[in-house]
Amino acid sequence: MKKYIALLALAGLATSAMGEGADFSHNAEFRLRYTLDQEADGKEDFNPSTQNKWEQRFRWGSTFRAGEKLTAHLGLIHAATWGHSDFLTGSTSDSGDPGIGQMTGVGNGENLLLVNEAYGSWMATDELLIRFGRGGLPMGDERVIGLNNWGATQNAFEGALFTYDKEMARFNLFGAKVADWNPSATPGNTKVSDPEINMWGFAMDWKSLPEWLKMAHLHVLQTNVDKNADTTTGLPAPFASINKESKLRYGVVLSGDMHNVDYRLTYASHSGEWEDLNVDRSGSMIDAEIGYSMPNMMNSRVSFLYHTDTGDDSGSGTEVETYDSFYYTKHSNAGWMDIYEYGNLTFMQLGWSMDISDDLNFKAQYLMFSQTEKDATSAKTGVNGGSFTATSDATEDALGSEIDLEVTKKYQGGFSIAARLGMFSPGDEYKGGAEDSYNQFMLEGKMSF
Repeated sequence: MKKYIALLALAGLATSAMGEGADFSHNAEFRLRYTLDQEADGKEDFNPSTQNKWEQRFRWGSTFRAGEKLTAHLGLIHAATWGHSDFLTGSTSDSGDPGIGQMTGVGNGENLLLVNEAYGSWMATDELLIRFGRGGLPMGDERVIGLNNWGATQNAFEGALFTYDKEMARFNLFGAKVADWNPSATPGNTKVSDPEINMWGFAMDWKSLPEWLKMAHLHVLQTNVDKNADTTTGLPAPFASINKESKLRYGVVLSGDMHNVDYRLTYASHSGEWEDLNVDRSGSMIDAEIGYSMPNMMNSRVSFLYHTDTGDDSGSGTEVETYDSFYYTKHSNAGWMDIYEYGNLTFMQLGWSMDISDDLNFKAQYLMFSQTEKDATSAKTGVNGGSFTATSDATEDALGSEIDLEVTKKYQGGFSIAARLGMFSPGDEYKGGAEDSYNQFMLEGKMSF
């Protein structure tokens, strides 16, 4: 840890040590978030019924430039939950006492700086940019691949990105090694294999658009997953229980506005096969939203959103039709309480927002969730929804409803405070089990530099 701090201090002071014509800039963000969950499992009599946690994250980005052609970016993150010290990992202090409050050990990842992004960029021509290394790969409206910035760390991939920028459109060609594991290095292995997860594809964003169309995005990508050849030795995730897979994905995003009406349509689909099991995999998703703005009424906006993705009702054993949500930005794309993820999920959402003043904003939304196919596997649960799986009823499809209220106050200098209240009422899917309401309160402060 001391080495990391020394390195960052050196980077902040050693401007004169850089080469001629080189310069660099920094940006940072610190946020502190308090979350209180009441009856998160939907069972009022279960103890403990109330849980709370404090989470903080410090994100530091440094960009280095050597002339107009070469750029490198380093993104560091420290994320921690208050109270998660070495004591929780079973370590002890030098005196033999539990190491409560000691944040110097390396056994707990919350004590370390994480390199979330580290890449270099070369402007090969005035129109061609080549980026290589580790970085985010957001596409379109981030409902297929996104940064997922709400979490402790952002989504990042290691590979290369070629961006060809023309007046008509921006073209992106990319390849990434999502995962790599070599079990031949494990003692006791008798077979040599090199399982990997690789992804490559193409994305296009039109720039010359009519006034009523603000985004027109298209992407096509392929993923290949290897299966370990040595079945005698267990592997860590993600290779512990995967199948050999080849999958093609494609999707489009259209959005725009005209005469106070805004709209967005997202469609994504995938098809492929678990080759070792001879099982076909396919799925699709539609997410559409329309809104109406009233600038003269406290800058109000009302909206309606409809989402549906496929579930598996084939029952054949040779075909899986549940939509694979991939690496999309999960928070706020199925309610702010993050109870559900895409996959056999259908919901409708009514939204309303208004500016109470120039620096005070209010938002509210109401959502109704259901399973697309009630006979299929229950909808995937998100970070805060794992407890709603054990008591599911295969004869019902109503998952429940959610109400979210949020107020955000902005201050000068890049400081903001947000407070949110969420209330989830379980549907008939959980009758006879988790039937009580789940309430959540969140308070977040954020400083941007």
